[in-house]
Order: sequence, then structure tokens, then C-alpha cells
Amino acid sequence: MGILRALPVGLLALPLAACVVVPVVDQEEAMNSSCETYTKSMTLRAVDFNPNCSSNNGDCLAAALAVSAGSAIISGSIVLTNNTVHWLEYQGSCSDSYLNAAKQKFLATFSSTKPPPASGQKQ
Repeated sequence: MGILRALPVGLLALPLAACVVVPVVDQEEAMNSSCETYTKSMTLRAVDFNPNCSSNNGDCLAAALAVSAGSAIISGSIVLTNNTVHWLEYQGSCSDSYLNAAKQKFLATFSSTKPPPASGQKQ
């Protein structure tokens, strides 16, 4: 009965244990950017991982699955943190950013409106 219970878990774990996730710099976004920033946008890439485990070695399969899951969690955290810092840097320093454009529109509303003339004064 133990083999029947472990078989579905092993079948699900095998494809997951075959890859490791790593963070990489998004070169296409870096080339297309009109504003030069210190940080670069990152993405995740799956890389083949062959732990050379025999089919009857459960400890090796568990270790390979832990390495796969750990790489996804750690690499995902690195990419999320880096992309947040990159977004903040872009918004703060680039003239074509959303926040800078919104700030310019907001400031333009104050400079384009003239106060109404006081009563009794000529225009």
C-alpha cells in the first residue's frame, strides 16, 4: 500500500526535479529602454538539472525536489526584489515614466489656470 501512495508523488516530483530556476537579466528590455538606469529588469529561466538519481533512491529524489523548489523560491524572491527596485529607480529618474508624466500634468494644471479677476477690477 505504501508504494501506491508514493507513486503519484514520485511521478509529480520527477518533472519538477529536472529543472532549476535561475534569475537572468532581461536583455531585450535593457536594449529597448530610452532611459539608462543602474538596475536592470530580470526574468526567471529554467535550466535543466540532472541529479543522477536511481529510481529506487527516495532520498536523492527528495533532495533534488528540494533543490528545485528552493531555487524557484530564492530566484523568484531575487527577481521580485530587483524588479521592484528597478521600477522605483525608473519612476524616479526617467522623464518618460508614468509618475513623472503624472507629476508634470499635475503641475501644469496650476500654471495654466489664472485666478479670476476681483470684482470691480478691469481685465
